[in-house]
Amino acid sequence: MRNTADSLETPGPRPDAAMRRKARRGRGRLECELGVLCGLLGLVASRLGQLWVAFDVFSQITLQFAVVTIAFAIGWLAPRGRHIVAFSLLIAGLVAIGTWPHLASRSPTVLGSAEPGQRPLKVASFNTLWTNTDADAVKAEIERLDADVITLIEMSPAKRRILPALKARYPYQAECYNLDYCNLVVLSKLPIIDSEAHGAGALGGAPSFIRARLGPEGGGLNVIGVHTIRFPHSALQARQVAVLSSLIEKLPGPKLVMGDFNATPFSRILSTLQDSANLTRLTDLPSWPAKLGLPQIAIDHIFISAGIKPLEAATIGEPAGSDHYPVSARIAVTVSGMP
Repeated sequence: MRNTADSLETPGPRPDAAMRRKARRGRGRLECELGVLCGLLGLVASRLGQLWVAFDVFSQITLQFAVVTIAFAIGWLAPRGRHIVAFSLLIAGLVAIGTWPHLASRSPTVLGSAEPGQRPLKVASFNTLWTNTDADAVKAEIERLDADVITLIEMSPAKRRILPALKARYPYQAECYNLDYCNLVVLSKLPIIDSEAHGAGALGGAPSFIRARLGPEGGGLNVIGVHTIRFPHSALQARQVAVLSSLIEKLPGPKLVMGDFNATPFSRILSTLQDSANLTRLTDLPSWPAKLGLPQIAIDHIFISAGIKPLEAATIGEPAGSDHYPVSARIAVTVSGMP
């Protein structure tokens, strides 16, 4: 047989097949690059709230921006199926954020123990949701939490009937129903010796808040329940917290500040409160939204002033028809005369 140039050629891939393989290898890179870019821009925007308060809204989803960035970066590195890898990691990351508070609440971290002269207290805060009409579920959750002191937010008329029924457990109660935009309640097992409340916009622009001071049995603790306005009213929210911080800072005695701040630990709002009022935040677990069982944003918080000792890390409870999970923690206050 006569050898020809064609018969001596080394078999190899056809040019169009090689191009198809190259196209497959590059598929999804642009989308992943855009995903990483969006995540990074979100992270940058979440920090810009320190300069322009309107950007503080992006701080609410800092964790989600981080998940987007990591998921699409790993997807970009994948040899194939970049879309599937990126979106699978994105979903897994969001589920992990929502699972975290449940797992952390199963075995709370012990931070310390009460010393001689200190009284341990379990404290809690619960935004019950204005439109939530399941008063019995809310009552059952309050009883299950069994906190020594609890602040209740958005206590609408449909739920107020449970307060007399809770008198046996919480004989000391303070509320502000007579004020506009003030639907806050403080329930305490320990005596409340005085209280005050102010609706939104009072006292120079503070948010709605209620203060109840415990007697000597509770170390004279000032329990302050708060509910700030939310996005898109970021500038007003910042002014509310600035005024509130000043009021709290001037208040004598130990202070426990709890409520729905509509702001996360990454926000300018909470950093202002912590720094200006000299408070320590005990909470970082996502508590909203509760509807799918995977809360994504930590907006319900507990703060303490100097001299109060944290005993146990914060946990979440059950939503009882609300879109918020209640948050609780264990602290110790100094009580004179205790062994």
